[in-house]
Amino acid sequence: MLAGKDKSGGGNPMTKLRKFTFPILIGILLLVLAACGGDDESETASQPAAGSQSKSELVSEGLSFKFQYACINRTLDPCELLASEGGMVEKIFQRTNGQIDIQISSFPELGLAGPDTLRLVADGTLGMVEIYSGYIGGDLPIVDVANLWGVIGDIGTNWRTIEAVQGPIHKIIEERSNGIVLAESYYGNNYYYAAKALRSPDDLKGLKIRSHSTVLGDLINGMGADAQFVAFSEVYTALERGILDAAVTCGPCGAGLRWFEVADYLNGPIISIGVTYITINKDRWEEIPADLQAIMKEEAMAHQAENRRLMEDVWDPLGITENVAGGMEFVEFSQELKDALKQASIDVVIPNWVDRNGGPGSEAVTMFNDLVGPIVGVTIDANGKAIAD
Repeated sequence: MLAGKDKSGGGNPMTKLRKFTFPILIGILLLVLAACGGDDESETASQPAAGSQSKSELVSEGLSFKFQYACINRTLDPCELLASEGGMVEKIFQRTNGQIDIQISSFPELGLAGPDTLRLVADGTLGMVEIYSGYIGGDLPIVDVANLWGVIGDIGTNWRTIEAVQGPIHKIIEERSNGIVLAESYYGNNYYYAAKALRSPDDLKGLKIRSHSTVLGDLINGMGADAQFVAFSEVYTALERGILDAAVTCGPCGAGLRWFEVADYLNGPIISIGVTYITINKDRWEEIPADLQAIMKEEAMAHQAENRRLMEDVWDPLGITENVAGGMEFVEFSQELKDALKQASIDVVIPNWVDRNGGPGSEAVTMFNDLVGPIVGVTIDANGKAIAD
């Protein structure tokens, strides 16, 4: 029990000691509890520790939400990862007790053209889709801000540009698509699949080359070649018949469709991480309870992290290995060719991109100069001209 007061008013030393000791002990105990987490329910204490595996709990029962997710192509690594055992689709199904059921499809199966994806999500035709910045860059050129072909010199720089604009770009895509961006998928560096070795800038002149984005087309044309947009699934035949002299895509992407059978040289790489956005129609999203939404977001972000790891550590190196094993010769770009690509980006790619965005006073140019330019060492001036710092 607590010690009583000295009624004499004189002050027993032991009584005074106990009087002050007890509050001190209580204070120490509270400090220990706080250090261990205690009962502190403040925002700071409730946050999971870095690297923790805390996951949202399932509350909903007996509901059913079905989605068809349209990948660019089933053969591509990010799509295969999504559909794999233990991948995002399976994890969401398991963690929601089957209440969220996502079935994988693809653009060729659905007869889709990539540039239509923004509109098709916005009007509800597509419930869930992979939106590629290169495909929608013609209608929404600002999304290419982090990947202006030719100007990025190394993979680390490319990651920094992507990370710098993630928030603003997600918001822009969501506004234009009436969608919600759950996460990103990534494709590795691109190569020229060609009938000849490309060892100098002159080797590109006059070639008919498949492009898959507006900014890539500008780079190809800026190097003196002739850019042609051909659907991914149709490139093999175009190369085989000589309709195309070369085609550009990521190493594993071309290997997946066996382009090594119709092209002799793998030239590159062009440093160019392809970014796609896992996007769900907003109206469909808002029908889903918050606990199921949280699970979907968590697994989508887990996919993004694993996709990035695999792209860097496995897929990108394997893209060269698989094509060489298929009979191609890998020709790494010379410094002369790298310098020419960067100059073509500065002279053609970036100024054309500025024009498509409405000029040097546009939101896109401000975003570039504020977020991307300092990373790549390029500034867009008041006349819309790109200047290397």
